[in-house]
Amino acid sequence: MLHLALPPTPPIVVITLQSENVFDKHLDDKNINFIKQQKGTVAASENDGNATSAKAQNLDNVGEEIQLQNSTLGIATTSNNEKFPPEFSTGNPADTDLTLASEVVNSTDEVVAGVPSVSKNANQSANELVAEVPAGSKNVNQPADEVVAEVPSVSKNSNQPAENSSNSAVTSLEAGTKSSSDLKPTENNNSSPAPVSPDSSTITQNIKAVDGNFLVGVIINRREVGSLDIRIDGNSILVPLGAFAEIADFSFENIDGNTRLKTPLGVVELLASNLKEIDGITYLSEATLKEKLSILLKFDSANLALVVDLPWRRGSGESQQTASALQPEVLAPISGLSSLRQELQITNSSGDTRFRSSTLLGGRLAGGNWRVRLNNNFVNQPDISEYFFYKRSNQLRYQVGRQQIGLHPLLNGMNLTGAQIGYSNLPADRFRQQYSASELLPRRSQPLQSFRGEVPPASFVQLRVSGIIVAQQQVGLNGIYEFIDVNLPTGNNNDIELLIFDRNNINIPVEIRSLRINASDLLLPAGGNVQLGGLGLSGNLAQDSLFGDFGSESGKLVGFYQLRQGLSENLTFEGSVQSIPGTVQTQAGFIWRLANPAVLATSLGTSRGQVGYTTDLDINFGKLEILGNSQLFPTGYNSSSQSRDRFNHSLETNYKFSNNFKLGFIARSRQDESRNASYIIPTFTLNPFNNLSLRGRPDLDGRYLFSSYYYPSRATRLAFNTFGDIYTSDITHNLNRNYQFSLGGEFGGDLEPRYSTTLNYNSRNISGLSWRVGLAYSDGDVGPIVGASMQVLPGLFARAEYQGIPSRSRSLLGGFGDDRLTVLLVSDLSFAGGGVAPASSYGLGQEKGGISGQIVVEGGKKDFNLGGANIRVLDSRNNRVGTAKTDSAGNFFVGNLREGIYIVELDPDRLPIELAVGKTTIVAEVAGAAITRLSFAVTEEYGLAGRITDVAGKPMAEVRVELINPAGARVLSTMTDQFGLYRLDGVPIGNYTLRVPSQDGITNSETLPKLEVAINKDFVYDQNLQLPITAAAKDTKEK
Repeated sequence: MLHLALPPTPPIVVITLQSENVFDKHLDDKNINFIKQQKGTVAASENDGNATSAKAQNLDNVGEEIQLQNSTLGIATTSNNEKFPPEFSTGNPADTDLTLASEVVNSTDEVVAGVPSVSKNANQSANELVAEVPAGSKNVNQPADEVVAEVPSVSKNSNQPAENSSNSAVTSLEAGTKSSSDLKPTENNNSSPAPVSPDSSTITQNIKAVDGNFLVGVIINRREVGSLDIRIDGNSILVPLGAFAEIADFSFENIDGNTRLKTPLGVVELLASNLKEIDGITYLSEATLKEKLSILLKFDSANLALVVDLPWRRGSGESQQTASALQPEVLAPISGLSSLRQELQITNSSGDTRFRSSTLLGGRLAGGNWRVRLNNNFVNQPDISEYFFYKRSNQLRYQVGRQQIGLHPLLNGMNLTGAQIGYSNLPADRFRQQYSASELLPRRSQPLQSFRGEVPPASFVQLRVSGIIVAQQQVGLNGIYEFIDVNLPTGNNNDIELLIFDRNNINIPVEIRSLRINASDLLLPAGGNVQLGGLGLSGNLAQDSLFGDFGSESGKLVGFYQLRQGLSENLTFEGSVQSIPGTVQTQAGFIWRLANPAVLATSLGTSRGQVGYTTDLDINFGKLEILGNSQLFPTGYNSSSQSRDRFNHSLETNYKFSNNFKLGFIARSRQDESRNASYIIPTFTLNPFNNLSLRGRPDLDGRYLFSSYYYPSRATRLAFNTFGDIYTSDITHNLNRNYQFSLGGEFGGDLEPRYSTTLNYNSRNISGLSWRVGLAYSDGDVGPIVGASMQVLPGLFARAEYQGIPSRSRSLLGGFGDDRLTVLLVSDLSFAGGGVAPASSYGLGQEKGGISGQIVVEGGKKDFNLGGANIRVLDSRNNRVGTAKTDSAGNFFVGNLREGIYIVELDPDRLPIELAVGKTTIVAEVAGAAITRLSFAVTEEYGLAGRITDVAGKPMAEVRVELINPAGARVLSTMTDQFGLYRLDGVPIGNYTLRVPSQDGITNSETLPKLEVAINKDFVYDQNLQLPITAAAKDTKEK
């Protein structure tokens, strides 16, 4: 959209990261298309609390930032599992006890280039490629294709012009071939030329030569938001009121000749004298904006951009505006369906075919949210396992429906259909986000726990407690796993692990995450108060009423009350009472931080005339860790059928000799209804080399679990695991980025050894087909192994596997694929604004929602590829809280957003060159369990070019031509060059008139010929005009 009268932007150095082998990194001097130069973006600094990045103008790799960790340039890929932290947070980072296969096998994605960063002032020029982040910070929510820099910064003169940035970037990158000790930081350079002032530059003079009206990009608070036709009147900048109000998020109205502006910070009245009317367009001057609205303007002539500082969009370091100051343009729905998750599993073994389905619906209702889950095995009656309505009003929370309540380990879990109310004077984000109908304000260590988090899409996960698999599931395309109301074994809340398996190789986990619960998590701050109360009927009222499944204890009145009070920073009291069929149970106790490293949690409970207790002790001296637990439930405590005491007494110690070696032991004596165990067994974690990991510990019953992983090369992994007397081994070799070869063996126990070999193909795209083929051998029998997985439809993931000889050892481990034939279908869909979209990256909770959007092409053809455009979601303080990329149809989804007001930004650089975005930011409201629907409108814009000649056919230089719309308004204008050529870009589809207006040397333009031009789906050439004058005559008149 540049006018030809202006000099072209110099070429920009583009950093291209090759997908086949990032070691083949190269620099490419790329000439940006003349039209596309207007779509380049000026440096947009982002402060998200973890990283500050800047985006250089016209970079094809927009959105890919450079990430330096300890002077190493690393490329974050989708296989990097550290970007998927568990939602179940304990206050401590999740430990990964084994080397991740994705981090080692795919480590060819790492580029080593010890490049020191040079920090610049926030007012740095637009074309500078800069990364300035505090050392050691890191953003775990970073998209897979972004690269971020984290290095100590060195001050640099903020007046350095944009023209010098390309050379600076090249110099820094070339220095990457040297060691970091050879590189010297750039010193402060006060001799750098100052930025070009708007009243003296050649570019500005050229703008004035075209009647002062010019199309420029607009940068608001360091982010490109669109473009405007501005005017330069003398030395003052004039902006059109209507267009500027749209992109600056304020509205206006005319009342009795005065203009009232409504901004997020208040209402401002303007007199007629504060406005200028030119050619039917109302303009605001630079001085008026500064005086009335505190808006600062600066024209960056070097980058053809208007730099705007809005007070209501400043970062946290500049303003104390809260989220409520932003006025949403798009509101969250009050009621409706938001999400649908459907699972169907079909298994066949020995001729016995089984079906199981699970349907989960969630949405919004009257300012709250609802959720319903229906399970069906197609043999018994369908099970309406979950249905509830939830709403929060300031410090109060309400919940109605079927609820699974687990207040404390000393109290029985309660199945209640009724109402629950919760109160706390603590901030809402103090409590773990709930996704199911359980306690509104949960105590961390209760008998029923729910676990939710994010892992690579389409992977398979298992939940392991003290070495025992207690739950497992297939993850959908959204990458979210959810284990609801898991009944944890007594006294084992500190040994919870999540095993993550690759979607195409479920023999050996690629990652193990620790979800340990600490006693210190139970402490409340001084003065913190939490109260819960509930009343209803026992059992599942809807299930019982619809299907007549009334049990002996169903339909009876039940209730509970819990109080937790922070008496000091180191002491919290808790007490509970609940009425269940047959008895009333009570509990009272405290959590006490005895000293800085030691926390004691102890309680007494009564039930059916018996007294039980539970005590947990956590001592952490840094290298030495001591965990103690003692619990007793006397005979008859939990139920009248309890025939003997249940107890668990354990002591675990670990000493960390180094980051690579930890040694300890577990001593345990336990007894339940049917089993007992007593043992003292060592535990250890050892990484003697970077490519070798060893780990061992007993399970709850004393069976030893040993796992080892060895990487002789980046492409090869050897694994060996034991579980009691069951042994499994696996050798996996990556033939290339797609193909993988595996050899496996299973031994021990009462089963015959089983050997298998498979060839796996992993699609680079989650929507592509991944498959595995191979053979299994056992006891003289040979059988095929065939499997495949892919996204068959948007939002629908399918997996199928057939094993001629099933994996018999995994049945003891509780693994996946024990049956001969297994078919899994998982569908994740979202609903918003009457539309349906795949939930490829969203998460919804009771107080978390999402944003669904689309790029909409207005008029013209609809067959554009709209994929790859970057979407950013920012909170009220300009902190980035979510990102996404559009698909080919322009759809995008950002989820796991807390309730509030957000700014949604569209970066149009990846869009087709023919499309122009009128507005690149939208302020949207997000509500819990709701999807907010919005759209970015784009229009097709093309252009025309031609030549202006005199009566003799000779070119006429420096003649202004303009394009007039049917309403008679001027759309664009430009000057011819020395050859009489002109070019107009950024013209919307429509009919126009091309003419030569009155100007120096041409006094009566009405008598000159005009040309009717139709712009429709293409650039128009040879739009020539021959004037009935000579070039010499025009030159004479000018003199």
